[in-house]
This record gives sequence, C-alpha cells and structure tokens, in this order.
Amino acid sequence: SQYRRGLYTWWQRSFLHPSMVSFDAPSREECCAERNRSNIPQQALVLLNDPTYVEAARSFAARILSECPGTVDERITWAWQQTLQRAPRAEELQTVRELFNGHFERYQADPEAAAELLKVGLAPRPESLEPAELAAWTHVARVLLNLHETITRS
Repeated sequence: SQYRRGLYTWWQRSFLHPSMVSFDAPSREECCAERNRSNIPQQALVLLNDPTYVEAARSFAARILSECPGTVDERITWAWQQTLQRAPRAEELQTVRELFNGHFERYQADPEAAAELLKVGLAPRPESLEPAELAAWTHVARVLLNLHETITRS
C-alpha cells in the first residue's frame, strides 16, 4: 500500500531509498541502536520536492480548506496551530499571507500549472475544491511542513 509506514518499506542492501538516506537511515550492514541525527540542506529539498511530501502537503491543504472555513488569516492560523501547536506571530502571518496571495494569483493566471501540481501523488484530488486555491494552499502547507520548528524535535 502507498501509505504504509517506513517501517515496512522494502529495503535493498545495494540501494537505499533516497529519502531515507537524507534522513540518516542506517545502512543495515551493522546493528544500529541509536540513529545519528543531522539537519542538512538535502533534507529540505526532499521535504519540498519528494512526491510523497508534496502529496502530504496537498492533503493537508485540502484539510485546511475543508475543516477551516473562513478568511485567509483564519486558515493560516488554523494550519499553523495544527502544524506547530502555537499561533503565528504577526510577521509570520503576514509572510505566509503574502506567500498564499502570490501563489493564488499565479495559479489563477495559469490553471495548467495548478493542475500539474495537483497531479502529484496517488491520492485523488477533491473535486469540490477550486484547483488554484488548493494549489496555493499546497504551497503554504509545504512551507509549514518544512519549517525547522516542524521537522526538528528537541
């Protein structure tokens, strides 16, 4: 199944999954009781571009639109709370609002680009949601899911 946990992922000894390599997966040549932890640029690239994470961001964007009816600011605050368990600061809210507005305008002007982004992954796109809006919220979700505060747990 597409959505099974990484614990059940097929491993090849000669070729590790690139996403797992970026996130410090052990080579399995030796027993590993404790994994190394790092925070490197390749991890950010994986989180932004790997189809698995783009699809996860699209699903989160669909949740933002379906579970939080309201203004853009209310939706950003809801998504921020879901992702980081805190409310966004004023400058964070403004930055993400500008990000959303820029992408929304872009996807309204270029519906083909929105359709291309929404094709990523196996999960079906909710037909009830406007493609340009869903694509713009997908970008917001990608940013939130890629924040240092989100991916690094102390």
